[in-house]
Amino acid sequence: MLTNLFLALGIGSFMGLLSHVKRNKTIKKPRNTKRTFDPGFLTDVAYGAVAAIAVVIVADPNGLERIILTSILGGYAGEGAIARLEANNQLKNAEAFKQVQAEEFSKLSPPENSPEQK
Repeated sequence: MLTNLFLALGIGSFMGLLSHVKRNKTIKKPRNTKRTFDPGFLTDVAYGAVAAIAVVIVADPNGLERIILTSILGGYAGEGAIARLEANNQLKNAEAFKQVQAEEFSKLSPPENSPEQK
């Protein structure tokens, strides 16, 4: 079982790297600036590896071919799942911001009669 997990780790990492290249058209190297650290391709490799390991553990495939195929599917789909979750969170944040903004605007008093309205 441990060899299956290591095989899934390697295949998932490779699939994460491929999905990184597909999205960015190149491999972005990790960079460390004064204020931030940009992990570059390392995050995609980690997402692919974790997703492939999770799929192999859950599916428990028997046979080398099935382990390889489930690792490939898990590694590639893992990035898509993370992207969908991120998009969903951004949508929820935008909706919450609009709701708070609407509440704040409703609390404001209406403008007094200005010379422009006369």
